[in-house]
Amino acid sequence: MLCHLTSSDAAARRPQIARFARSIIASALIGFMVSGACFAQGTSPRLPPPAPAPVTPPAPAPVVPPDVDPVDRSALLQSVDGEVAPLFMPALVRGNQLVRVVVILAGDSVANARAKASGHKISLAESNSIETSVAIQQAAITPLLQSRGARVLAQFANALNGIKVEVPRYRIPELVALPGVESVRPVGVYKIENVRSVPFIGAPLVWQGIPGFRGEGIKVAIVDTGIDYTHANFGGPGTVAAWNAAFATSTLPANPAYFGPSAPKVKGGTDLVGDAYNANDPANNTPHPDPNPLDCNGHGSHVAGTAAGFGVLNNATYTGPYNSGAYSQNFGIGPGVAPKADVYAVRVFGCTGST
Repeated sequence: MLCHLTSSDAAARRPQIARFARSIIASALIGFMVSGACFAQGTSPRLPPPAPAPVTPPAPAPVVPPDVDPVDRSALLQSVDGEVAPLFMPALVRGNQLVRVVVILAGDSVANARAKASGHKISLAESNSIETSVAIQQAAITPLLQSRGARVLAQFANALNGIKVEVPRYRIPELVALPGVESVRPVGVYKIENVRSVPFIGAPLVWQGIPGFRGEGIKVAIVDTGIDYTHANFGGPGTVAAWNAAFATSTLPANPAYFGPSAPKVKGGTDLVGDAYNANDPANNTPHPDPNPLDCNGHGSHVAGTAAGFGVLNNATYTGPYNSGAYSQNFGIGPGVAPKADVYAVRVFGCTGST
């Protein structure tokens, strides 16, 4: 409907229009002030909710080479000196490199069967039956592994049901996809350098403090294959030439600089059997004792080093300090549990065999 106003009507309504305009302006100012206060306080004014963002379907999961422990995929992001650590490079990088892995199969090993027995002791016959089943399963899958470039190195039936193989890195996903394969795990490489076991039991924490807790005044007898007293771990020169010279006269009294009361570590001992002794060999089961317990096997030297070796750092005898921070160094051979103890070699094994 259209309204027509006369001049007298318009004049009469001007005050009403002015008041109406002022109320609109005041409302607008109040609204602006409230909005400004809300933003100043970190609170957004009520606005219509934004339209939902388009949903992008997730990308397929990348194939991760099984030479990385599947529990810790973050290892793929580790780096060394700004470069991706070689161990964690994806499968297609260095793809032709041969790696060693264990293909673990789904069937139970003897150990798994024992764990599931719940109090039942598995008999020898049952154990043999499990081993036979494992052998059949492994025989069936071996040609499939070989057809994918894998070379079989060893087979396991007791601790696990698995086949150790060497295979080009890029073929690992193919092994994972084979029927009956539960997982493919890396083959660990372990060294006998005594750099983990001593810290693991907390020995360096015991070294920190009273000096007597490093082995001072303690005498340790190593009843084993003898001790290589020419080794740097026991204060010797640590050379092949030194060992060869000692072995050439190993039935005679040893060099007192390396063995005996004046020696740095191996203070004495004896050889009760001789180099050729072997209890299971009728031709060599008669002992031939001598005064020189030089180790020609290695086991006794390892045991002595774990017990009381000085340690080897930078191819030389480590002389300390022996404290809680000692193992932060890059040892070739770590110090023993009691590095200041004296050791005595009692040899009861020959170079090979039993006693």
